[in-house]
Parts: sequence; C-alpha cells; structure tokens
Amino acid sequence: MKKSLKITLIALAALCVLAGTASPQAPKKADIVGTWVGTAVVGDGSKIDITAVIEKAATGYSGKLGDASGQVPESQLKEIVFKDNKLSFDFDFAQGSETVLIKIELTLEAETLKGFWFDPDGNSGEIELALKK
Repeated sequence: MKKSLKITLIALAALCVLAGTASPQAPKKADIVGTWVGTAVVGDGSKIDITAVIEKAATGYSGKLGDASGQVPESQLKEIVFKDNKLSFDFDFAQGSETVLIKIELTLEAETLKGFWFDPDGNSGEIELALKK
C-alpha cells in the first residue's frame, strides 16, 4: 500500500472516531421513578401535603401514595401508566367504612408532575408534585 493511501485511511478512521464521540448524546428518557412530594387540593379548597413513591417493577411500575397527617392513608397505586410524559394511576381511598376509587392524571414537565385527581362522584382537585432530591 502506498504511503499516501495509508495516511489517508488513518486520517479518515480518526475523523470517524471523532465524529462518533462529538455527535450529540441521545436525550435522557423522561422517567417517573423516585419520591414525589407536593400538594393536592381537596373538596373545601384546602391543600394537603402528599407523597408518592414510584418504583420500576418487573412489568411496568409500582408505587404508593400517602400523607404525613394521615388524611390520606398510605395506599398502593394501581393501573400505573406512563406514556408520552403523561402519568395516570388509581388508588383506593378509605372513607370511614367505604372505599372510593380515586383516579389521578398528571403530566411530567422537567421534575414536576402536575394534574388532577377525580372521584366517581365528579369531585376533583389539582395536584402538583416535585421530584425529591
């Protein structure tokens, strides 16, 4: 092989390596795993502090939700779906001797989840959670 062809091939290989390392990295995929703390607006307009812990499970996600005051007893999250930066899940909320299914729909924006909760009677309220660091 001629010397000039050898140098050209080495230079071309070096450029390929440099181009590969200089190309932009794929953006980090949004995820909801972690501890989320914030507030939920309840029926009378007051706010309660809530905490949601979401973990990666073998088939999707698992999690629990509760608050420090005990107004929202710690409950397991059900039907957790996270797609296109939208998170939805259900949980059973104990009210006296009855249990009410609460649905929550949130949108992930950076490290904040914002959205609403809904019950079967048509009641709803805002929720805002931030990723705890």
